[in-house]
Amino acid sequence: MGGGKGGGGSSTTTVQKADPWSGQQPYLQEIFKEAQKLYQNGGLAPDYYPGQTVADQSQWTQDALQMQADRAQNGSALIDNASDAMNNITTGGALANNQGLNTLNQLSQEDNPYVDELYNRANQQAQSAINGNFSAAGRYGSGAHAAASADAANNLASQMYSSLWDKRADAAASAGQLYNTGIGQQVVAGQTGQSLANQAYTDAAALGQAGAAMDDYTQQKINADIDRYNYEQQQALLALQNYNNLIQGNYGGTTTSTGQQSSGSTLGNVLGGALTGGSIGYGLAAGSTLGGPVGAGIGALAGGLLGLF
Repeated sequence: MGGGKGGGGSSTTTVQKADPWSGQQPYLQEIFKEAQKLYQNGGLAPDYYPGQTVADQSQWTQDALQMQADRAQNGSALIDNASDAMNNITTGGALANNQGLNTLNQLSQEDNPYVDELYNRANQQAQSAINGNFSAAGRYGSGAHAAASADAANNLASQMYSSLWDKRADAAASAGQLYNTGIGQQVVAGQTGQSLANQAYTDAAALGQAGAAMDDYTQQKINADIDRYNYEQQQALLALQNYNNLIQGNYGGTTTSTGQQSSGSTLGNVLGGALTGGSIGYGLAAGSTLGGPVGAGIGALAGGLLGLF
């Protein structure tokens, strides 16, 4: 029994190509060339802004800072004066300058020679009148005369010295009241001295706010110059990116596939067909006069012929 020569099987190789649309390809190539130029010329790494990036402080800002520094370092004459006045009051030193108290103390420790002279003159006149009256009545030197002389002297002394003392005491009291009023005003001034002294800080703060507004405006102008510079540095790259976005997209293309179909051996195909045909023929002949085996042989022959095609 001879065997047929069978053909060997082979693997399948498929190559697919999806090139961009031919009308699109020149523009893509142009994009790549321009991008290479930007890279070679440093356009992909722009220069840093060469100018000043932080604004200088305005003169107002500098003056405000100097005002605050001077006030903090040198203090305030208002605070110094208020502190001295309050210290003089709290330590009792202010009482030493109370003119009313000083006058009262002086009156209690010394006599007034002028008052004594006036009293002596007035008393001599009073005693002369009393002596004359008692002499005319013939009772000069009597006890009644002596009592009248003493009463006149005492009454005159009480009137003159008491009246003078009261006037001087009233004057001292008025002086003391005025002094106390002045002390009260010093206390009030001392309490308000702090707020008045802080006005220097308030003025400096207001000037500082004006300076800050000027500094911010100057910085905004610098920032605008920086933004304009950066835009100009990136302008070529942005234009290329926008151009690239416009030409992108699926506008169609060409797909090519190549391959080789796998095949089996001829003998295998014939044998396979014969087996199939034999099975069919055996089944068909089973119900006919040809008999099972004969029908199977006829079917196998027919199947083998079909396997050649």
